[in-house]
Amino acid sequence: MRAFNKFLMAALCTTAMTTPAFAQDEAQEVEAFDDNVIIVTATRRAEDVQDIPIAVTAVSPAQLEQQGVVNVQNIGSVSSSFSTSNAQTASGTVVLRIRGVGTTSNNIGFESAVGIFVDGAYQSRPGVALGEFVDVERVEVLRGPQGTLFGRNTSAGALNITKRTA
Repeated sequence: MRAFNKFLMAALCTTAMTTPAFAQDEAQEVEAFDDNVIIVTATRRAEDVQDIPIAVTAVSPAQLEQQGVVNVQNIGSVSSSFSTSNAQTASGTVVLRIRGVGTTSNNIGFESAVGIFVDGAYQSRPGVALGEFVDVERVEVLRGPQGTLFGRNTSAGALNITKRTA
């Protein structure tokens, strides 16, 4: 019995001194890297588009170029839930809609139901974002109310435009 206890103690000591193979784990992580991961900032953090609980359409610069999207008014060709139309006023303002919801009033005191964010900064009027896209990293169309993360003027959704950093 005493010999068995010594053998058992020796076996336990040798297994306690072993270390895991960290190099093998790192090699597996490198192989798991995928180029098709789309990183979005819809939740104000950089995350994979498949891991966020928000209905979002993320468009890369290559897709914008393929579809001929040069400004906000052309985004409807890459995101079917986003549409633009001209307002009925003589000022030439644009009405933005996501899922058919948008502010259609001619009163200039009304805020748009679709919030426009360029590099995280809120643009108070839709006409501000009508310029051409220059050095755009990605365009995100966030469908549905986004008031928790983006504020009160996003009851229909938000348009998040991220420009390339130098």
